[in-house]
Amino acid sequence: MSLEIAYAAMGGDLETVRGRLLTDERIEKFAKIFLQDTSLQTLENALEAGDFPEAYRGAHTLKGVSRDLGFTPLYEASCALSDALRLDDAGTPADLAAVPELLPAVRRAHSLVVDSIAII
Repeated sequence: MSLEIAYAAMGGDLETVRGRLLTDERIEKFAKIFLQDTSLQTLENALEAGDFPEAYRGAHTLKGVSRDLGFTPLYEASCALSDALRLDDAGTPADLAAVPELLPAVRRAHSLVVDSIAII
């Protein structure tokens, strides 16, 4: 499958990534490396353990990687979750009550991206 089809399937922004990474080979290489990314698992494990700094780190990492690779739906979902988990000076997440609503969107977007990349 071509990058164009994969990015269209996930609702990604291939043209911006082409401007950043310059070649389709490089984009494909980094997209496939993403398949081994453990940020979602880190996020989920940290939430389960009540480790909010680590949960924020996982969400923030997903946000950055997905932005850099043009995975738009994952970027948008992880951005919202990262904002909710952003810690104040006391170490309290900004909007912990929103997390149960936001996490499923991150999971769905992550699955969509992984499924799209897996068939390149």
